[in-house]
Amino acid sequence: MNNVLYSLIGILIPFAGTSLGSSFVLFLKKNMSEKIQKITVGFAAGVMIAASVWSLILPSVEMAENQGVISWVPATVGLVLGVIFLIIINKIAGKFENKKNGKKMNMLLFSVTLHNIPEGCG
Repeated sequence: MNNVLYSLIGILIPFAGTSLGSSFVLFLKKNMSEKIQKITVGFAAGVMIAASVWSLILPSVEMAENQGVISWVPATVGLVLGVIFLIIINKIAGKFENKKNGKKMNMLLFSVTLHNIPEGCG
């Protein structure tokens, strides 16, 4: 296969997954029970945690081992710094609370922006 086809497949697979996930909200927004909402959010959280472990934490541990560093230290330091950064962003978002949209809208905007920082690093 040529590079254009690989690129097209690489774009379409995430697009299909995002479209499928958003279809729950689009089509079931008014009819979705609280139990189903909790299940879908829990599923999304589980997938994100698994992706973080397999795509970020384990490669960090392997890279540290190859460099002769204590393998768990860089991943742990990065994880702790990330949590601290999220706590700070949460406090900042509270200060920009919009009376009309509330804190949830600000957290959404901050989280989408924040999500792109590690995407660019990885």
